Amino acid sequence: MNDKIIGNLTLEDLTSGIPTLTKYKAAMLKESCVWCLIKCNHQNGVQIAFDICDDSGRYNIKWNDDVDLDGILRAYNSDDAIEFGAEAIALLLIKEKTPYTAIERAVKPSGIDYWLGYKNSNSLFSKFDARLEITGILTERGSNTIKSRINQKLERPMISNNVFPVFISVIEFGQPKAVAVRKDGNN
Repeated sequence: MNDKIIGNLTLEDLTSGIPTLTKYKAAMLKESCVWCLIKCNHQNGVQIAFDICDDSGRYNIKWNDDVDLDGILRAYNSDDAIEFGAEAIALLLIKEKTPYTAIERAVKPSGIDYWLGYKNSNSLFSKFDARLEITGILTERGSNTIKSRINQKLERPMISNNVFPVFISVIEFGQPKAVAVRKDGNN
């Protein structure tokens, strides 16, 4: 991975440019992400290394200083915060590093989490241009690694397999890392 710091991933940016997120869901994803980072002893501004489709570097993860850390630590647990926190980072990175943004939450049996659309598209034919599958890891241990999670997702059949590419994103909070691979449709 490239060590170049690209800039900031600001969690408050979940409220803009991601049509599938209401301000309330964006706030919940942000709080979940903060929970994960605090549980891993990270502070506001922690760096996350990313490797997304042959692009790599680092971002500083930032959030407003007025968050209620005590409340966040009481409101979430690892059962829900890890997946929701991973969604926060993955959705921001997809918006930043690809031509897509999340436009609609997918249904469970589809095998994906979100449908993606081009950020600057007014397509008359289809609003769905790609797919996104997200998973999170609090800390890599043993066989629970980014690589093993990506391999599991690549091997798993998706009901939504079709001509649209899928991005498989894994977020790890212990030594913050984000990896996303692209698999083209019908492969």
